[in-house]
Amino acid sequence: MLFPNVDVRLEAVEFTADVLVVVAAACGPPPRCPVCRARARRVHSCYERCLAERPLSGQKLLVRLRVRRFFCDRSGCQRRTFVEQVSGLSERYRRSSLGLRTWLRQVAVELGGRAGERLCRHMHLTAGRTQLLELLDPPPVPERAPRVLGVDEFAFRRGRTYGTILVDVEAGRVVDVLPDRTSETFAAWLREHPGAEIICRDRASAYTRAIKEAAPHAVEVADRWHLLQNLAAAVEKTCHQHRACLRKRVDEVTSRTRDPAADAAPSPRTTADADHRPDPAPPR
Repeated sequence: MLFPNVDVRLEAVEFTADVLVVVAAACGPPPRCPVCRARARRVHSCYERCLAERPLSGQKLLVRLRVRRFFCDRSGCQRRTFVEQVSGLSERYRRSSLGLRTWLRQVAVELGGRAGERLCRHMHLTAGRTQLLELLDPPPVPERAPRVLGVDEFAFRRGRTYGTILVDVEAGRVVDVLPDRTSETFAAWLREHPGAEIICRDRASAYTRAIKEAAPHAVEVADRWHLLQNLAAAVEKTCHQHRACLRKRVDEVTSRTRDPAADAAPSPRTTADADHRPDPAPPR
């Protein structure tokens, strides 16, 4: 069956070169009003929805679903009419089925935006990277900050908009994402989520002010990545400043280690010519 355990009636199947269209109609019992939860009794009208479904045998599948709009007869309810939703197939304001939405969410969880978009293209699924990322549910923010809190900035849009990412260093997971990288926002978060004993940060002064203001008891440390980055930058700068001295030293070491006997030894070509030189004529 195409739709197992779903209250729909299959009416027609249309084949085209690019897509397989299934025409169906909802046939379940009258639903309840989403506001007052009263059971509907009267049908207002019918209309057709188009839902993208999971591919079938490598071909795109589109469901043209006819649903009913019902009256809400309860006088105190603010909702006059509402549209039924087919359990297990459709949901309000969505143009894709629940099954397809589950597929896309798993792709977004495992691969993210761009890689997930490339995989969906091979699977004959129409989904962009932004659509995939919108399917991800934000993790719950704990009431208390982790014992070792990592803080760093990142770019929503490089050169224009930046935010702050907070990480539980011991657990290796993201705790929260702040909309900017200002000290006021970070300080407000620290006040609302106490408990950080060690805070790993970069050398930005904004985070330092926030820590001294909202969590003065916390120990500030530089994380390993920024230490290595700063060390590499310092070494590169020193090498550029003393480039002439380094080149001179290399030349001295090269000339000192050169073998004098190698310069005096005849070349292979000269030796070969001597071996093939004719013998001198004997004296008469």
